[in-house]
Amino acid sequence: MTMAISRALVVDDSRSARIALKKLLEEHALEVSTAQSGEEAIDFLKRNKIDVIFMDHTMPGMDGLEAVTAIKANPATATIPVMMYTTREGEVYVGQARALGAVGVLPKNVQPHQLFEMLIKLGLVQERRGSESDNKREREIGRDNLNDVVEEIDRELENQAMGISVQALVARILEDQHLTLRSDILRSHRTFAKEVAKEISRDRDRTEESNGAVATGMSSIYKVGVGIVFVAAVVFGFLALQFKGQRDSVMNAFAVNQSDHANALNSELGGLQGNLVATQSSLENVRNQAAQALAWAVNSDNYVGMHEAAFSAGLMEKVSTLMSHLEALGYIGEVEMLSHLGRFCLTINDAGDYEIAPDDLAVARCDYIGHILENSPHTSERLSVPFARFYRANEQQDIHLNLVALNASESVSSVEYPDANSTAGVWNAVARMNNRVEIRILRNL
Repeated sequence: MTMAISRALVVDDSRSARIALKKLLEEHALEVSTAQSGEEAIDFLKRNKIDVIFMDHTMPGMDGLEAVTAIKANPATATIPVMMYTTREGEVYVGQARALGAVGVLPKNVQPHQLFEMLIKLGLVQERRGSESDNKREREIGRDNLNDVVEEIDRELENQAMGISVQALVARILEDQHLTLRSDILRSHRTFAKEVAKEISRDRDRTEESNGAVATGMSSIYKVGVGIVFVAAVVFGFLALQFKGQRDSVMNAFAVNQSDHANALNSELGGLQGNLVATQSSLENVRNQAAQALAWAVNSDNYVGMHEAAFSAGLMEKVSTLMSHLEALGYIGEVEMLSHLGRFCLTINDAGDYEIAPDDLAVARCDYIGHILENSPHTSERLSVPFARFYRANEQQDIHLNLVALNASESVSSVEYPDANSTAGVWNAVARMNNRVEIRILRNL
């Protein structure tokens, strides 16, 4: 994987010191800016994005430690790693610098190999280890498995939508039947009325043609006409009553049929609702299983050496893949990352600094059992440059990253330490497993 170009800021009132460190850093493909005072550095950070700061201690006006304090007090710059670049040394000064938020102290006469090792720890350069293609393939396989889960969820949702559309179709069919029957009944009424009216009109026409006949004939015809009208009225009334009875019978039959359809539809809806509840429960189980699998996967092999950054570039790759999977599952919430400290067997070297004890040293002869960061609450001391850049890039996302730096008393051991009769090598192997990052997916998917 090709790393993005990292940007460094060198703060020193000495022009020669700034130029010397700038050239050393540029040999490792870093883009380097400089400032000659703490005030100028803080003003520069307001307008520019920086991945790491190298800070001199003694400067006119605001000194290095005061500048570090101001940088760590500003949320916009608090996550930027700060390395003190100074002639000052000793455990007291290192402890003071770390307590204020600096990740360490680099001497001004630093050797090239020391600078390179420091850049590796900060994640500004990388060693090519392992097969990147194998790692990429593993991430793709994991992504494909979760894609299968998402496709299964989509199919279940489509089946639910199909059941609901069948319900709507049945309701529309029943409504259409009702309207059609009502239209047929009204049409029959109109047709019968028209036939009776035509018959009366024909009788009236025949009566008018015989107006020239004698009065007795006119009286007979009139009586016949009245009789026809009377008979027609009787017939019409009879047919109307008969048709009304047929209509009522049909409507009653339709009401019974509609009631049967409604009962069947209610039964079908009850079944659909039951299936919907079962499907939702099944989907919830799938989501929970996916969450458990992801939580287990991201918490494997998150061990950290005492001098390594807990939130490293390697961990950044793992968390980035985790967040991609959670986004595919529609997760919105928080991923908490806890940095636990292990208790290492340490000795003090000639410079007065703590270092890992030789493997064959008895634990009883350790100068100190603990961690160099055990009293530090600053997350920035455990943060590599790539992870800091990744963290800032994801601040506005739906999935929030919460980084927590636990001190010695808050840290929880995952592996029990051996007895005091063991060697430093055995003890520190356990300490490294306890010096780890624990990742929690806080909300249910």
